[in-house]
Amino acid sequence: MRPFVDHFAGFDIAVVTRREERGAYVAEIEVSRGGRKLIDAWPQTVQPEWLTPEEAIRDGLERARCVIRRRFTESEDHSWVATRDRAQSWFNGEMQHHAGSTVSRS
Repeated sequence: MRPFVDHFAGFDIAVVTRREERGAYVAEIEVSRGGRKLIDAWPQTVQPEWLTPEEAIRDGLERARCVIRRRFTESEDHSWVATRDRAQSWFNGEMQHHAGSTVSRS
């Protein structure tokens, strides 16, 4: 099967799907830049069992993009904990500010 290739943030992501022993599709991922493979081993995670190759490709792209963002494009001092804390503080403040308000769709 030919790989599905996507370009993201200057990186090339190649995703190939295969059927595992239970018949579900899983993604095999390769990330490269300038023709050089960047990640030799992907963590063995518990992957969802996808019913179609398209779903497995989408999952592979999402996982590869996440790894690219975390390993190669973000500054070293970025903290996911700090980001979540700021978001939670903002949300709590908005909830207090709008206490008693009702949100409706028009």
